[in-house]
Amino acid sequence: MGRLAVSQRAAVKPRSIDLGFQGFDHVDIKVKNRLKSRRFFVDQLGMDVIGEGTDHTFLLLGDQVLGLRDAGENEPTKGVDHVAFRVSEWTGLKSRITRARIQVTGEKEREDSRSLYLKGPDGLRIELVWRPDPHAHRAPHVDH
Repeated sequence: MGRLAVSQRAAVKPRSIDLGFQGFDHVDIKVKNRLKSRRFFVDQLGMDVIGEGTDHTFLLLGDQVLGLRDAGENEPTKGVDHVAFRVSEWTGLKSRITRARIQVTGEKEREDSRSLYLKGPDGLRIELVWRPDPHAHRAPHVDH
């Protein structure tokens, strides 16, 4: 059987709710050795470090971010910690999520962004991020 063309798939079932998705904001991955992973992405792939903390490093890839998170003692290291989607509108987002019957697991407001955290399928953590300036990622930087 052949694959459906993108336009055919889109015509099959229209979206029932518009959350204002603009694309990926960032993806965080769990790593066993953050310093080694940091060196790989910075030295070998040319990404820039835009922020670091005690358990994470944020790398800039275009106008998107790859987050390296320390895996907990018993956590697998080959996996996604969470996926963050950028949204165009914050006002009314939580009520649209509630109407879509999606469980909100947290909310965070920062100087340059606001986030809702959702429970996705199979335990996937999903973050919806709104930024007044979608190209700005301000993260505190700590040199090693």
